[in-house]
Amino acid sequence: MKKIFVIIVLFTSTQLLALSPWLENLDAADKQQQLDLRWQAYGGEADVKFMYSKLRDMQIQVSPKPEFPNKHWDYNHLVFPISEKSKLELQMPYGNIEKITAGILQINSNFSMSFGKSTIKVSSFSLVPMDEPTGNSDIVTFKFIDQDNSHLFTIDSVHIEYDKEKQLLLMANMDLFATKKLAELLQHPALENQVIGQIHTYSKLTIPENAKRELKGLTCASRPLWSPDADTDVSLIDIGTVQWVRNIGADKIVIAPSARLKNVGTADVPWWQQFTPDSPPYNNDQHPFLNWAIYREIDGRFEQLGYSGVKHAFLTINSNCTLNCGNVHILWIGCEDVYGVGNNDSSFALGPRAEIEANAGTWENCGSFFDPKPCTGNHRFSSNGLDENRLTVYTDDLTDANNTQIFMQAWYLIRDDINIFNTMGYRTIAPTDSGFGWEMNMGGTFTNGAALDNYVTPNTTSAMAASQTVATGEGQFTVAVKVIDLGGGLY
Repeated sequence: MKKIFVIIVLFTSTQLLALSPWLENLDAADKQQQLDLRWQAYGGEADVKFMYSKLRDMQIQVSPKPEFPNKHWDYNHLVFPISEKSKLELQMPYGNIEKITAGILQINSNFSMSFGKSTIKVSSFSLVPMDEPTGNSDIVTFKFIDQDNSHLFTIDSVHIEYDKEKQLLLMANMDLFATKKLAELLQHPALENQVIGQIHTYSKLTIPENAKRELKGLTCASRPLWSPDADTDVSLIDIGTVQWVRNIGADKIVIAPSARLKNVGTADVPWWQQFTPDSPPYNNDQHPFLNWAIYREIDGRFEQLGYSGVKHAFLTINSNCTLNCGNVHILWIGCEDVYGVGNNDSSFALGPRAEIEANAGTWENCGSFFDPKPCTGNHRFSSNGLDENRLTVYTDDLTDANNTQIFMQAWYLIRDDINIFNTMGYRTIAPTDSGFGWEMNMGGTFTNGAALDNYVTPNTTSAMAASQTVATGEGQFTVAVKVIDLGGGLY
């Protein structure tokens, strides 16, 4: 009689997790123990916010319809429960979120999207973390997978935060990028790669019994270290995407970028949300101010086509840090941060440029656009849902046949920054109208500095071109000029 042995081999794979520099350099006896622990996030709610006006411009309908159709898209919420049985596992040494290492979040939903005769109904979906985030500054990128296992959205620019008081994992301001699969299902090719909304989640946290929730002493013993005792130097390291956000009438559109930055200085940088209690080092609600503009070169001239107000920054995810002492309202040295397209169209965060003292990097909340006098100390007003404090541009300017190049420039204005030129940067764009919206066709290279530098190289001094930066006691400005030889002694 033959005996048959069935051997079952279970293969397991543990992903080798690269450590951020602050962990590589940390000399703590319990470091490996804290790295090996896994915090778990489960249950809670997911809040989906579609850009209804942009989708209408693309002739896409969403059901249910928005509750507030005449307000900005971020006033409208589709809130769905997250299954208590689904969970994410997180590597959170000393309470700092490093990686999502496993798991999914499963959400029961009820919405549909339609274009022409094509309709997609989403009765449930899962948020599945990708093996690696799509951007170097991101902590995680998710796939949005529906009940039919279709990958409908890619989700990035995640503002991820550990709420210590409530023991919650918060993931906010996540951009929804439409995938090729969604475009195919709706038979709408122009939809691919468009940001058409945001998703926010909160989940409960199960914290391992021996997990430390903050890092005390050691490398954080003498932090934060502020200017002027150290140098503030924040660098804009990428404009990740440039997106058409919506139409304004028949001849103008709103455009917004995403932005990524890094603290390359030796000082920690305050990132206090506006109207929060006065905090060090300036005894106010100091935070950076992000702004952006579009320029073009045409017929030998350099022109500005449009500019935004300022986006008041309010939180930093502190990824890839050299030092991380656990406060999301301080950008620690070496840390990176992201702000997505949807966040940069936030009515709540966008205000006018004129309120900023650019050379000093200061702003007063009392008497501001958000809290006019008599001041209450509260955020009372926000930008409208269309064009207020947004970058708007005439579409004819984007498609002029005489355009040589078009640039999207972004700049983080930060108090006491020692180098404003690495805090700004630009990419080329080549906008095209699909008939259902605009594709910005962003160039492959991000460059630090002002877009004007591409017109005339800085410090050029010649008979046909010149560029000079002039510093005064009130700030600095750059002047550039080109001379074009028209022939026959004409210039």
